[in-house]
Amino acid sequence: MTELGELMMAVRIARIGKPRVLKYERCPMPIPAPDEALVRIHATSANASDLLFRDGRFIIRKPLPHILGNDLAGEIASLGEDVSGWEPGDRVAACFEGLGRERDGSYAEYCAVPADQLVKMPDSLDFQVAVAAGASFANAWTALVGTGKIKKADRVVIQGAASPLGIAAVQIASAKGSQVIAVSGSENAAQLREIGADIVLDEAGSDLVRQVKVATGELGATLVLHSSNTDGLAQSIDMLDYKGRLILASPGQVRESRINLIEVYLKNLSILGSYDSLRTKDFESILLDFAKGKYQPAIDEALPLSKARKAHEKMEKNPGFGKIVLSPDSILEAAKKPASWIPID
Repeated sequence: MTELGELMMAVRIARIGKPRVLKYERCPMPIPAPDEALVRIHATSANASDLLFRDGRFIIRKPLPHILGNDLAGEIASLGEDVSGWEPGDRVAACFEGLGRERDGSYAEYCAVPADQLVKMPDSLDFQVAVAAGASFANAWTALVGTGKIKKADRVVIQGAASPLGIAAVQIASAKGSQVIAVSGSENAAQLREIGADIVLDEAGSDLVRQVKVATGELGATLVLHSSNTDGLAQSIDMLDYKGRLILASPGQVRESRINLIEVYLKNLSILGSYDSLRTKDFESILLDFAKGKYQPAIDEALPLSKARKAHEKMEKNPGFGKIVLSPDSILEAAKKPASWIPID
């Protein structure tokens, strides 16, 4: 049982600002409430919402200091008095809207999580792979399946396809049997095709709307997933066929946009936001599909938790292909082999 006064290492912010406000420091270990579990974190990841919260652009605020991080994978360390169905040592994952936003998140050695938000991890699944799914697959699934009601007949354009959310969306849309048109930098074309994109369009190319029309036999897209950090909303609308759906998976850095309302009206278009939590049974299904190899993890880099500042700097300046995974330094140290270790065949 966790006792009051126990400490842990975590990355916290005491003020809003640039990556330098991320401080790796000792702080009180959370004590699980009656309906919560305390999870010893083995892996978490850096997500776009962490950056938005850190620099003050996220819509939800929480009193500081605050611990970021909205996905995790680890083992149950202890349980609140009202929790049943779980045992210490169970391998679990969690990802929900309040984690790292309304409540302290997973940039830490331990995190208190509502027990009803926990998902059992398949025995064969690695902790880092679980968080490579995490928030990116949760957001993409919510947007495409929950909000967009994606179906096999859809012609899907995914803006910002090389982002972690975009990579997840490409795989989900491909698994659903839809035509997948990924919009990204040309340097990512081969990787996007490998994970399921039928066509990759260079985001720097000319007249993307015309290219989408050609790719869809002059029909246009039936669904556009918009998750780009640039505006481009009017362009996404122009790509749509009659009664098409535009899904806003992430506001990114754009708060306002000018669009042609006449086109929205005449084409009977739907513009939908997808800010919601993934159902735990859907997250469990996603993790099972990862274990079976249906989906592939895209991990750009794995870093110690103490290097969270470096992760944020890289995401802002030179994002790679996939997520940056963070593991507590204590977990990485424990996994090291002693100098005298000799393998036994």
